[in-house]
Amino acid sequence: MRRKLATIALSAFAGVAASTIAQAQTTNILTIDRLVEHTSTVPAIKGEKVSLFVRERIAASMLEAPPGKSFERKVVLMVHGGFSPATLAFDVQYRDYSWMEHLAREGFDVFTMDMTGYGRSTRPPQMDDPCNLLPAQQKEIVPKTLPQPCAPNYPFELVNSDSESDDINAVVDYIRKLRGVDKISLLGWSGGGIRTGTFIGRHPEKVDRYVIWASSNYSRKNPDAAPAVLPAAGAPITFQTRTVGTDRRWLGTQKSAAMIEPGVPDVIAALNQLADPLGATWGRGGLRAPTRTYWGWNANGAKKVQIPTLIMVGEYDDLTRSNLELMEDLGAREKVFLGIAGGTHFMNWETQRRVLHKASADWLKNGSLNGATTGMFRADENGVIAKK
Repeated sequence: MRRKLATIALSAFAGVAASTIAQAQTTNILTIDRLVEHTSTVPAIKGEKVSLFVRERIAASMLEAPPGKSFERKVVLMVHGGFSPATLAFDVQYRDYSWMEHLAREGFDVFTMDMTGYGRSTRPPQMDDPCNLLPAQQKEIVPKTLPQPCAPNYPFELVNSDSESDDINAVVDYIRKLRGVDKISLLGWSGGGIRTGTFIGRHPEKVDRYVIWASSNYSRKNPDAAPAVLPAAGAPITFQTRTVGTDRRWLGTQKSAAMIEPGVPDVIAALNQLADPLGATWGRGGLRAPTRTYWGWNANGAKKVQIPTLIMVGEYDDLTRSNLELMEDLGAREKVFLGIAGGTHFMNWETQRRVLHKASADWLKNGSLNGATTGMFRADENGVIAKK
C-alpha cells in the first residue's frame, strides 16, 4: 500500500512541479543547475576528478546585474545534512515549501550543493556495493537485495571532516569567482551544521554571515584532531528507509498533526526515490549516504566561529540542548538563538517552515533578528517571533 501511495504521490508531484516551475518562470525566479569539477580528497578516491552538483535560484533581474559589488552580501550557500540531498532539503517545489525560492524572492542569489556521495554529485563506487552497507543495517535489504549479510569489501568509513570541507571549499571558491565576491554567507542544516562550522574554522575569511539550523554532531567532548589512522575502520555506507526517516525520526517526534499538511510526507517519500534511484531498489527502498569520520566540532571549534551567527531549533528536536551549548561556545559577538514552537528536526517540510524562511532572510539581510544582534528568541505556534 505504501508503494502505491508513493507512486501516486510521485505522479501527483510531477504535475505540481511542472506547475510550480511554470509559475517560477512567470515570476522571474530562475533555476540554474551546474556541476563543479573537484579533485577529491575522499580517501577511497583521492586524486580522482569528481563532480559536485550545485543548484542556484536567482531573480532574472539580479542575474543580469554585473558581478562584484552588485552581489555583495547577497550570495548564500545552503548545505544539507546526513541523508536528504540539497534539493530535497531546501528546494521542494511544492506550494511555498522552497526555502531557496523564498530567499531568492528576498533578493538573494541562493545556491545549494550535494556533498560527495549524495544526490547528483559523484558517488564513490564503494557506495554501489550492498555488502558495504553497515552490518547492522543489512537486515533491511535481506533477502531482496542481499541473500544474506556479508562483510564489507571496503572496510572503512568513507568521508571525513577534511574531505567534506574540501568539497565545500571547491564550491565556495567557484561561487566567489562566478559572482566576483570575497565572501558569501552559509546556512547548514543538521549534518550541514558540522560541515559548515568546521569549514568556517578552516576558511573564516570566505564567510560573511552564518545560519545554523539544528546542527548535529556538536559536543564539547568531540576530538580536536583526526584519528591517528585514516580512513577509520568500519563500512562506507549508511542507509535510511522510510520507516526510519519519515515514520520514526520525523512523524514520530511531531506532537501535533496540524503541524504537517496532509499528503506532504508522501510527496517527500516520492522525492526520496528520485534522489537515490539505486537506493530506492534496495530492500523496501531508502536513501544511501556515506559514513563519516568527524572531528573539530567542539568548544574549541565553536570559538573559531566569530562571524554573526543565527541558530534555529524546533522545540521537538532532541538537538536543542547541544545547540544551546553551541550557542554559548561560539566565538561570535553577534549571535542569536531562536527556538521554534511546534517544530521538529524536519521543519522544512512543516507549517513552521515559514519561520525558518523569515528568520534566515532577516539575519542574512540585516545581520539581526527583529533588530537584535544578540539574545534568545522564541517563535510561537503562529510564527510570531519575540525575545524571551
